[in-house]
Amino acid sequence: MRQINMNKDKVFQEFIKRIKRGRKFEAWERSHWNSKLNSAREFEAPTQWEGKRGRVDIKLELKEDGSVVIVEIKATNWDKIKGSGVRSTALRHSRQIWRYIEDHLTPLDVIPAIVYPSPPTTSGRKEQVEEILNERGIQVVWREEYPL
Repeated sequence: MRQINMNKDKVFQEFIKRIKRGRKFEAWERSHWNSKLNSAREFEAPTQWEGKRGRVDIKLELKEDGSVVIVEIKATNWDKIKGSGVRSTALRHSRQIWRYIEDHLTPLDVIPAIVYPSPPTTSGRKEQVEEILNERGIQVVWREEYPL
């Protein structure tokens, strides 16, 4: 019986490590959006969709042209996702950001973007993720490629 609990403990510990890694990346990414250039930014802007509440990681209102940039921060490690799960994960991220836009920001001109820590090293995976999200009008930023 203890073996089962140890396995559950191991799975739980892995889950906690992923959550901590995600929060650490999110805090680091947000810290770089704190400047006078980004004074029109809002962190954790509230949103609601079909009675469910959520938050937009970063919302920027560009006064020059009236557009809004929605930035979702994801600490996804694409190399740890099975090849068969890449598409569904990217589509889940796409649906999430578009729910925010459709419910909370219509009819404003919106530019959606997702920031990931680093591109996958698995051959062809970076291009696959970018293609899935770009086809849905979402900009992809690999933070490692665009250091702040």
